[in-house]
This record gives sequence, C-alpha cells and structure tokens, in this order.
Amino acid sequence: MAISEEVLNYKIIRQPYRITMAKWDFTVTQKRILTKIISLLQKEISLVAKGMPVGQLEIFSNLDDSIKLTFSLNDIVKNSNNYTHVKKALQELRSFDVQIVLPATKSKTSRHPEEETILTGLIERAVLTKHSRHVTIVIHKATAQELVKATNGLTQFAEEIMYLTDNSYTQKLYEMISHWKDKEVFSISPDEFRERLSLGDKYPQIKDLVRRVIKPAELELKEIADVFFIFNTSSTGRKITKFNFAIKHKKTLHEDELNQIRLREDNIHLLKAHLGFRSEHIQSIADILSRNDIIGILRNKIIEIHTFIQEAGQTPKNAIKKVPEYVIQSLKNQFSD
Repeated sequence: MAISEEVLNYKIIRQPYRITMAKWDFTVTQKRILTKIISLLQKEISLVAKGMPVGQLEIFSNLDDSIKLTFSLNDIVKNSNNYTHVKKALQELRSFDVQIVLPATKSKTSRHPEEETILTGLIERAVLTKHSRHVTIVIHKATAQELVKATNGLTQFAEEIMYLTDNSYTQKLYEMISHWKDKEVFSISPDEFRERLSLGDKYPQIKDLVRRVIKPAELELKEIADVFFIFNTSSTGRKITKFNFAIKHKKTLHEDELNQIRLREDNIHLLKAHLGFRSEHIQSIADILSRNDIIGILRNKIIEIHTFIQEAGQTPKNAIKKVPEYVIQSLKNQFSD
C-alpha cells in the first residue's frame, strides 16, 4: 500500500489527557469545533506543560472574564452546505453545561476564604459570518483555563483526522489510541469501552458493538490516519473480557515497506550478479521473490546456494553446469507451496 507524504505530515497538536478521556457524547461537528479550540490554544498548552502557571499566560492577562477565538469555517467543514450543521453544533455547545469550582480565596466580607463556582456553557456565544465563512467563539476565561491544564499529561494527535472523518466513533478511538501509541497494544474491558465512548445501552450485543462501532473505525483509520489499530479480543471461557487494540504507525509501516523493497532488490541483485540470472529466470520465481514473510530467509538461502556452487566448482566433475536452473529448483523445493 502506498503511503502519501501528506498523510505522514499532518499537523500534530496536543490536548490535555482529561479532554481525551472525557465522557462527552459529542456529534462529529461538535468534536471538530472543540478540536479547533484546542488547536488555537496550542501556545498556552505548551507553556503550561513546561511549568508556567495558568494565571500568568498572556491570553488571560486582560480584565475580561472571557476570551475570543476566531477560525475559518473551511478549517472544519469542506462542504459549504454544512453551515447549518455548524450553527446547530455551536448552539448545542452553548447549552453544554460546565461547572468550574475555583480555589478558595480571601474575602473582604467574610472571615473565611470563599469558594467560587462558575456555571457556564462550554462556549458562551459564537458569531458566524456566512459569506466570509469565519467563526468567532467566546469562552469564559475559567473554561479556557481548564482546557489548557496539563496536570495528567497530554495526548498528541493529528488535527486533520478530526475533520476528515464523518464518524464520531472514529474520532474518539483515534484520540484514545493516539494517547497510547507508544504501546504495542492498548487493552480495555468491554464495559469500560462502552463508558468511555458514552454508548449507554447502545449495541448490547458485543458482536453488534464490534460491527457497528469498532470495525468501521478500524478500516477508516487505516486509510486516513497516521496511527491506526488492528482489533482483536481476549476471552475467559466463552466470555469476551478484553478488547485489544494493536497500535500501528503509518510512518513505521512506510519505513518497513521501504526496507522490504530494498531487501527484495538485494536478493534480485545477488541472483543476477553472482548466479547468472536473467529476466526470464527472475520471472520464473517471482512469486517467491515477492513474499515479504521470507525475505531474510531467502537471502540466506541464496548465499548458501552460491557458496555451495562455488565449492562444487573447485572440482570439475562436481561443477554445476546450469546454475540458474539449479538455483531455481533449489528455491522452489524449499519455498514453493
């Protein structure tokens, strides 16, 4: 499979792990908007991750209780007809309740430090300009501060994936495996999986859950993402107890493919340079030479045959007269089905 350079060069952003694992049942468009907000806060997230106190960030230095973030509608939707969907998603995010409890501070009217609770929507308001296709989002300062806190670590992922897929489960699974991409396998129980994806009572049968949620995401991420997974399950008796996501990296896959091509070319060079092979001889064992599972073993076998032929040639009566034919038969004897 050819891997495009575009896939390997997606813009990587970082978001707090708390956001990655938050049990929010977002629509695709809502998640795209949140991803864009996180993208616009990258400078602040990076500074906080390096140890800067949130309160010292320049974006929060003004006296206003809110901050403004502006982006192009074209960043999150490719179809101009989706303007209505974005408008609806923004309206729904305004009614998405957020409760933030601020640390207790000294009060002028009380002897005891007072705790302040802020009740707001995920966004306070949004202004859309239809023809210029720009969106300005206003967020309460306390909400924005929560979105940049990196207390429990960060998740790195390719921003573009959130805009390419039209499947909310693909979005969520991509975030999850991106957080665990340094592991070979990420495992989770079916019940915890349901909870993390806010599935509730949807797809009570595991076979339906796999077919409707996991498999479509598995296939799509393999096509569009820098990181994807191969899914399998673990069972105790007849009960499935674990969902296993074997994590794969497109870049690593690309490097592996290039290495296999180089090894295959080396094998062909050995046959041509040292064992008298011509194009017709190469073609006669093309099925063997193209097998990725035996590339290394095949190389060792070719060297072994070459050494044997050289040693046999030291005695005229033992010399191999038709070298390519002898090599072809030897390789077919060992590697043909």
